[in-house]
Amino acid sequence: MTAIIILNWNGADDTLMCLDSLSRVDGSFFAVIVDNGSTDDSIGRIKEYIASSPMDITLLEMNANLGFARGNNKGIAYAAKRNPDSYLLLNNDTEVMPDFLTKLVDFQADNPQYRILTPRINFYYRKNVIWNCGGKLQCGFRRYLFAGADESKALGKRFYPISFVTGCALFFMPDVLNADGSLFTEKFFFGEEDFDFSIRMKRGKKRMACVTDALIYHKVGAANASHNIPGKIYLHLLNRYIDIRLQYGKLFVMLWRLANKPLSFRHLKREYGSASEALSKLRQLERESSQKDGVTEEDFRKLVVQGNYFDEANS
Repeated sequence: MTAIIILNWNGADDTLMCLDSLSRVDGSFFAVIVDNGSTDDSIGRIKEYIASSPMDITLLEMNANLGFARGNNKGIAYAAKRNPDSYLLLNNDTEVMPDFLTKLVDFQADNPQYRILTPRINFYYRKNVIWNCGGKLQCGFRRYLFAGADESKALGKRFYPISFVTGCALFFMPDVLNADGSLFTEKFFFGEEDFDFSIRMKRGKKRMACVTDALIYHKVGAANASHNIPGKIYLHLLNRYIDIRLQYGKLFVMLWRLANKPLSFRHLKREYGSASEALSKLRQLERESSQKDGVTEEDFRKLVVQGNYFDEANS
C-alpha cells in the first residue's frame, strides 16, 4: 500500500480536484491531507469531502503554516504509523491519470534498485507538453529532462535514470527516510527542499528514475499565483547559495559561486531594476549565505511578505 501525502494551504479548490482524480486511481493507497494552517474555508470543505468519499483519507490540521518541508515531514510521520510499502508526495495542484500509481509500483517491483521515482509531469493547461521528467544534477546546477518538449519526445523509453526529482510528485521507498523518519531538511522554510534532497540521495547512491508512462498533470505555479511579490528571487538564491555551501567543500563552493555570479546578477537585476541595486543585493547575498545555515520563516516573512528584510539587514 502507498501512502499519498498532500499539502494544502488555502487551496481547497485544487485539493478537491486532486482528490477527485485520485478517486479514479487503480491500486492500493491511503491519503493524508496536511492542512498547513489555512485561513480560508479549506478545512471545512475538505472535511465535507472526506465524509462523503469512499477513499481512505485522513486530514491533519496544523495550527500554523509550517512550510513545505516540515508540513510534508509531519504527514510522512503520521503515515508511517501504518507501515506503508511506499510513499508518494503529491502537489495539491495536480491531477493524476488512473493508472499512474500502478505504473510506478509495478516499475519499482520490476526494478528494485530504483528507490525514488517520479512520473512524467505534463502541464495541466497544455496537456501534451512536458513540464519535466525529473532532471540531472551537474556541478551544483539542475537541468530538467524534456522541459517544454512535446510528450512524444519522452515516450521512446519506459524510464530515464535521473539524479534530481521535484517535490511535486515524489514516489519513494521507506529506506530513503532519514534516521528520524523525516524526508526533507527543515533548514529552508520555503523552497530548496527537493534540491537538497536530490543532492543527498545522489551522494548516498540512491538511484532515481522517471517512469514515462506514469502521467500526471501539474498546474505549474498555481500554489504561488497570488504571491507575485518582490523578494522571491533573492529568497531562491539565498536558499541555493546556503545549500551549496553546506553540501560541498570550500574549493567547489568558491568555483560554483564564480560560475553562478553572472546568472545571479541577471536574476537580481530583473527583480530590482537597476544594475547598481542588483550589485548591492549580490554582495549582500554572498555575505549572508556565508553566515546563515538556513532561511527561517522569519526571514521568509520579512523578505516576501512584510518587505522589510533589507531595511533590517542593513540597519
